[in-house]
Parts: sequence; structure tokens; C-alpha cells
Amino acid sequence: MASKLAVSHLSKQFGGLEALRGINLNVERGEFISVVGPSGCGKTTFLRIVAGLEQATSGEVLLDGRAVRGPGTDRGFVFQNDSLLPWRTVYANAIIGREVAGAVNAADRKRTMELLKLVGLEGFEQYHPRQLSGGMRQRVNLARALAIDPEILLMDEPFAALDAQTREIMQSELLRIWERGQKTVLFVTHQIDEAVFLSDRVLVFARRPGRLREEVKIALPRPRALDIKRTPEFVALVDRIWRMIEDDVRAAALYENA
Repeated sequence: MASKLAVSHLSKQFGGLEALRGINLNVERGEFISVVGPSGCGKTTFLRIVAGLEQATSGEVLLDGRAVRGPGTDRGFVFQNDSLLPWRTVYANAIIGREVAGAVNAADRKRTMELLKLVGLEGFEQYHPRQLSGGMRQRVNLARALAIDPEILLMDEPFAALDAQTREIMQSELLRIWERGQKTVLFVTHQIDEAVFLSDRVLVFARRPGRLREEVKIALPRPRALDIKRTPEFVALVDRIWRMIEDDVRAAALYENA
């Protein structure tokens, strides 16, 4: 059976800057895949190419066997910043993707209400973004991406702006939602423990030009609760991935601060 997402020999250059080199990847339906690596290794660029927001210099991205040439409703993108429209309510922000795609029908409205309940925002449908906490705003962001019923969910450090406690709660909530819907997820993060907690596989990118250095299979049992982070197996996986990228992270930090 063909992979849900197939990436072949993907490379990207911005003028004289080589951002990505020779990325090959297959993602199966329903898999949760995270991407980690040092700053500047092309993680977000890679995600944007899969989303159709950037064009690759060479190589190919296939979703369900179809070449990705631009944005589409078969992909839902969750940005680091929620980018909610302040004059629209929670419900109106969540359904906006369906409005852009065409006429909104009763089934769309029902699904959006169900998604707001799923992400824990039942009762907040008529609130505005300014009335919400950071975690609640990201829940709206997630509901908005899910409302278009995408084939794959692309998430670019969606919890980076949240405090540590809220971030952990949102990780658990994301897993709960994923287990309910079994969407295919490609998730970019700087946090190794977040990647291990969420994922079936973690893709480790090397320092620029971004290359797929290694794939780490996460064989921890599901469903996962937050206390799994205190187990020796979890700590060993985090340590293993950190040792892979430690030198690159240090080099990237020195380069940025030079």
C-alpha cells in the first residue's frame, strides 16, 4: 500500500543558501511524526514545502500519490502563533477555513461545534480571542485546522509560546484528539521530550544544510500519560536523541551569537 506522504530527494535553496539537502521520507496513514534538530536546520522550511507554502528547488512531495504543487484543504497547518482574527468569535475563527473553501452548510457548522467541544472549548464559542488564555487560543487554532478535515495535520512548534505547565497539558490534549481522529501528523518542535512523548517516530535533522540524520522509532506504549516522562525508557530516548544533535545545537548557537 502506498504511503500517505512520500518525500523524495527534496532539496531547497534560497539564493546561495542551501537550506535542505536530499530529504527522503515515507509517512504511513495515522502516524504521528515529529521533526527535531538545531536552529536553522530547515525544519520549518521542510514543513512549509509539504504544506505547499514554499516550492522545493528539487525533489518531490506526494500526498496520497498526488504531487503537492501548492496549498490545499487536504493539509491543515497549525502555526506557532495562533493568528486568530480578533474581531471574530471562537466559533467564527474555527469555521473560517470552511468559509474560504466555499459555502458553509449545516454539517460544517455541526462539525465545527463538535470540534470545539473536542478541544475543550464548549461554552466558549461566542468569546473573542482577547478573552482567552494562550492555551485556549491554541485550542481554537487546532480546531480551525481540523475543521477543514485535512488528510494530514502539519504543526510548526504550536506550543512554543506557552508556559511549561500549559504546554504539558496541551501535549496530552493533542494526543487525546489524535487518538480520537487518527489523523496523520507532522510536528516540528525544538523540545526533544515533547517529540518523544507525542510521536511514533522522531526525525532528527542535521545542521544546515538540513539533512535527515536518523529516524528514531518510539516504541513506548499508547495511550501515554504525562508520567511516562519519568520512566527510564523515556529518559533514555530523550538522552539518545540529544546526544545525536548536541554538537550541532552548540555550533548553531555559536554561529547565531557570533
